[in-house]
Amino acid sequence: MTQPPDGWISRADRPPRCLSPHVSPPTSHCEPLKWNVPIQDGRVLLWTCDCTGTFYELRQAGGLRFIRRTRRDRAGAEVIEHSYSWPAPVAAAQWNALLMGHLR
Repeated sequence: MTQPPDGWISRADRPPRCLSPHVSPPTSHCEPLKWNVPIQDGRVLLWTCDCTGTFYELRQAGGLRFIRRTRRDRAGAEVIEHSYSWPAPVAAAQWNALLMGHLR
């Protein structure tokens, strides 16, 4: 059997790939997003990978959409917060801005 070339990585050596998108690091002009106490649940439309301490979901309830942020506090407890609600086109723009690091 021949040896693989130097620097070659086999599939078994690779970390598992995340199936959900990751949020980009905040940009220098990142806008703050107002986070509120959750008042509704809603249907999950899109989500980010949960391999980090904080992950996000785009949800819909009552014809409006909002972003749900789930993170762990210093004690390890889950903290769930919601953004304001928007019509679908505005929510899509906010979601994309979040993924690109323009919004937090």
